[in-house]
Amino acid sequence: MFGLSMLKRFHRLHPSVLTVIASEFCLQMTHNAFFLLANFYMSKHGFTDAKIAELLSLRFLVVLLLSLPLGFVLRSMPLLPLLRGAAVAAPIGYGLLLASVPAHHELGLYAANALIGISMSIFQVLVVPYIMRHEERAQQTDAIALSFSNWSSTTFVLGLSFYLLNHGRAVPIEERTLLLAFLLWAVLGLGLLLRPLADERPIMLQSENDEGTRFEWALIAKVLAPSAIIGIGAGLSIPFISLFFRNAFHMGYENFALVSSLTTFFVSLGSIYGPTLQKRYGYRIAIIGTQSLAIVALAFLGISDLFAPARWALALAIGCYVLRQPLMNMANPVISEWTMHQVGPRNRELTSALKQAIWAASWFSSSQIFRILRDAGLSYVWVFCSTAAIYALGVGWYAQLISGGKKA
Repeated sequence: MFGLSMLKRFHRLHPSVLTVIASEFCLQMTHNAFFLLANFYMSKHGFTDAKIAELLSLRFLVVLLLSLPLGFVLRSMPLLPLLRGAAVAAPIGYGLLLASVPAHHELGLYAANALIGISMSIFQVLVVPYIMRHEERAQQTDAIALSFSNWSSTTFVLGLSFYLLNHGRAVPIEERTLLLAFLLWAVLGLGLLLRPLADERPIMLQSENDEGTRFEWALIAKVLAPSAIIGIGAGLSIPFISLFFRNAFHMGYENFALVSSLTTFFVSLGSIYGPTLQKRYGYRIAIIGTQSLAIVALAFLGISDLFAPARWALALAIGCYVLRQPLMNMANPVISEWTMHQVGPRNRELTSALKQAIWAASWFSSSQIFRILRDAGLSYVWVFCSTAAIYALGVGWYAQLISGGKKA
């Protein structure tokens, strides 16, 4: 019943919104294929944890530099041409990355990560404002939840595919071969966006002195502060989970892909169920309750590193990973919808851009911190327990804002 009800609600979404979300799904297939395999691929070609972190940090730096300018100009612009440009940059960037890794071609690697960062920043900034422009108020949360589920659903499909493709094989399929195959999904995503879509009605600006066109900086800063804190924690751990399982438990990419597939299956369910949880129990349970449980799971994931030689430690690590990610992510569409309504229509594009810029800045700085910690020889328990403490601060801040915020 729940599944049929959700399908009916998604079917009522605006056709142009469904097309953009479908294109995002295709691009996420490519992005997450590289997220799952690229670290293994680079490690096999002699790249250290610190070097991988350095290259990833460039991607986040580009997102930071591009997101903020976008926020100032988007209110008076149609969003579709920018989304199409982002869809062009993605396959070029990932193709260049594949070509540059074996030769350790640093200029190519920097250019590839820059193009990937451009594509990521545009999609991350524009999709939610695009939904808010086209959808009726009653369906906005469902559209955002469907968009947010793209990351988890594609990771589930990829993880299961990687495992099944290698099941029973004496030698796993080369990462490069799989990455080349899944690069085609980005091309499909571009094709979807090149179809004719409904005309947009950008928010029309009046005069510079019009009170209705001014950004409310204090409100935006207050609402985004906890997101910045959580972003710092996320950047310390999320990009490097695969390296943790590889180094601590000697897990190959095919087994990590299977674990990630199971995890993201629950993330998909959680992302879709999050709005229902919010409607039944309110923002405190849907955001604070779920993310608090995720913090506990993350702390135990870090502790498992101390006992890595023991057989049960791997089971503990997998169990905590499978629990943490769905609990942390199921609140994201609810947080996004709550944020958009807190800041109001005239601040939405800038708020979305600032959120991505803040996260990019957080992930850039966190990647540098991770590199320093690993260069210093510190174990992953320090990384994950530090992340848990930072998360706790951010979730506590959300609890205060929700108690005193306006009703969305």
